[in-house]
Amino acid sequence: MLFLRTLLFALLAMASAMAEEVLTTAAAVRALTPDQAAASLPVKISGVIIFANEQAITLFLHDCKDGIFVEEPLAGADNWPRTGDRVEISGVTGKGLFAPVLRGIDGKPPEIRVLGHDALPPARPIDATELARPELDCDWITVEARVREVFVTDGDIVFECQAGTCDFHVLLEGPLPPESVPWGLAESRVKIRGVAATIFNGARQMTRRFIRVNQLEDVQPLDPAPPRGEPPLVRADELFRLSGADGGDLVRVQGTVTLEIPGRGLFLRTDGGGLWVQTAQPVKAKPGSRVEVLGWPRVGAMRPILHARAAKLLGEGESPAPLAMQALQVLHAKHESELVSIEAELLDVFRGEDGTTVELRDPDMIFRGLLDEHDGSLPDFVPGSRIRVTGIAQITSAGAFAPLQEEDKLLLRLRSPSDIEVLSLPPWWTTRRVVMAAAAIIAAMLGIAALVRNKRKREQDTQRREFEAVLAERGRFAREIHDSLAQGLTSISLQLECVRDDIPADAAQARTHLETARGLVRDSLREARRTVWNLRPLALGEADLATALQRFAHDLTRDGKMICSQEIEGTPRPLPADHENALLRIGQEALTNATRHATANKVVVRLRFGTDWVTLTVIDDGRGFDVAERVGTGYGLTGMHERVAALGGSLSIDSRPGHGTEVSATLPT
Repeated sequence: MLFLRTLLFALLAMASAMAEEVLTTAAAVRALTPDQAAASLPVKISGVIIFANEQAITLFLHDCKDGIFVEEPLAGADNWPRTGDRVEISGVTGKGLFAPVLRGIDGKPPEIRVLGHDALPPARPIDATELARPELDCDWITVEARVREVFVTDGDIVFECQAGTCDFHVLLEGPLPPESVPWGLAESRVKIRGVAATIFNGARQMTRRFIRVNQLEDVQPLDPAPPRGEPPLVRADELFRLSGADGGDLVRVQGTVTLEIPGRGLFLRTDGGGLWVQTAQPVKAKPGSRVEVLGWPRVGAMRPILHARAAKLLGEGESPAPLAMQALQVLHAKHESELVSIEAELLDVFRGEDGTTVELRDPDMIFRGLLDEHDGSLPDFVPGSRIRVTGIAQITSAGAFAPLQEEDKLLLRLRSPSDIEVLSLPPWWTTRRVVMAAAAIIAAMLGIAALVRNKRKREQDTQRREFEAVLAERGRFAREIHDSLAQGLTSISLQLECVRDDIPADAAQARTHLETARGLVRDSLREARRTVWNLRPLALGEADLATALQRFAHDLTRDGKMICSQEIEGTPRPLPADHENALLRIGQEALTNATRHATANKVVVRLRFGTDWVTLTVIDDGRGFDVAERVGTGYGLTGMHERVAALGGSLSIDSRPGHGTEVSATLPT
């Protein structure tokens, strides 16, 4: 039992000792996983401060083997050390944003005890392959590279460098006096000593490498001093010719400034044409300044450019006049970077992130002008105006890999709003106004058509009401005839019949006259009924065409001397009023002629309904007639022809003496 207790106490002591174990090297902290580092494990590391910048709240510690980032939550803290201080830092581990870090407890600064001040430890030499490795973060290194460009941003000096295939930047935080900027290091080989810093994303992945240096002396040139004597003075059109200057030659070019873009470079007009000089060095030149540029030729998109090592002012002068040309003439490699002016029609103006763009058209092509920045005084240009634009020609090639680069697009880089000069406003009859005028004319025509349609409708309504009034009057007149004349004639006929019955049997002559009178009354009654039918309108609500014809035939054959039958083919349907009226009158005329003139015994009335036509046929077995002799001599046949012709139909009359008559009328529906 005593042995077990002793063993238990020993295990507890070992666990407690392990729990209190303090990490003492940067490598031990950086070997933790993010979750382990987030557990705030105790840390105490001794080493040298290899980089300290209080304003940027940036502090790196090197323990003579590895580097580590120290989180300082606030600038202005009392314990901020200096670069080169030998210190002992106590705190806990932190997860960090890219690699584990050393930080204070509960958000406080870590405890930093300065032990003295020493020289910085030797930096570890690396090559371009190692520079791209993520695990190099926070290491104290030295590397050889070529400086491609030197520029200043927010008071900090930045070297754009390349080591092998690795592109990176070197950052010397300022502010520094402008005269201390080593512009001459551009396009030279250097040896850099500093802290390998990292740019990373939210997923703890490296996206770019840069190196922090403490002073300018940490960037040492390796190239030998340039030979004595000035480099040769060359023309811009001699660069990269078969026997001209190439990328390894340091040359001089002189020209007149046409545009300066601070921090980026200059456009020059030289004896050999326009030239873009790439430099971040502030030259303090303005349009018209004469400058001399020392630099290396570089291949450009359509024409070689010059990467400047230095530039100096030779004097001041007037801004060069632009070359007045047409767009198609400018679209040639020899005019790249040249100051030109073009007269063109303004098509459109739109503003975006790049600035204000004007879309232009001259007789041969469409091109654009771009104004990067302006003071907001750019007026509202009217599309369709004739303008003159002045700017630096920038030409785009149509093919990237074709041996012969063909010019494709033209962009004029405008210098200021004054580079756009309005020559004339657009004519009043612009496309937009023509469209608006056409729309107004069409609207007016539609309005007039609507007025005419309304007027015609009112006239038709008036005519309809008048026609209805006429029909009503004719109906009234027919009723009057029917109720007076026809009834009277009927009464006379009855009285005559009574007289006939009362006359003595030997009064033969009187009986003859009475029979004659009775026949005349009967004929008059038939004529009265016919007149009533002709005067009476066809009331569609009262009867359809077939029924009206049947009623007329029934009244006409009431005395039994003639038999009339009706046949209907197809599906009967309502017809327009004028069609039904015309067919009714034609049928009445044909039936009357069969009764009065043909002395027919049998009549057939046939109605045939087609998809878009209707045919009325009246056939009798009467004595017939010669159609050729009767054409144009009687009102009845002429009226038939006129009614059918008015509705675009056709009428046929087939008859000959002794063989009956067939009248057929067809109307389109």
